[in-house]
Amino acid sequence: MNSLRIMMKKFSVMIVGVALAAVVSFVGAGGCDETQNAFNCSDLCNRYRDCFDHNYNTSACSSRCQDLANNSQNFDERANSCQNCMNDNSCAAATFNCPVCAGIVP
Repeated sequence: MNSLRIMMKKFSVMIVGVALAAVVSFVGAGGCDETQNAFNCSDLCNRYRDCFDHNYNTSACSSRCQDLANNSQNFDERANSCQNCMNDNSCAAATFNCPVCAGIVP
């Protein structure tokens, strides 16, 4: 009888642990996405400035990009694709090889 009680206690602790891990993973994901969006947008806007317009306002670009990425999964995916494309290409090649960037950066 005592071993049954110990086994039930271990099982209930395991269930609570699994439930807690699930809750933390779902709740924590939102904050990580916003942090990742901030990094991606900043990187993307800085790359645009470095490649195409040295006077480009990266602060305004980053803020606009983050707001849109945090509110639209579609924009977030396009911004990620744009960032990957710009990082994978030279500045000159990005002009012709990154049409996904249209509407993300000028």
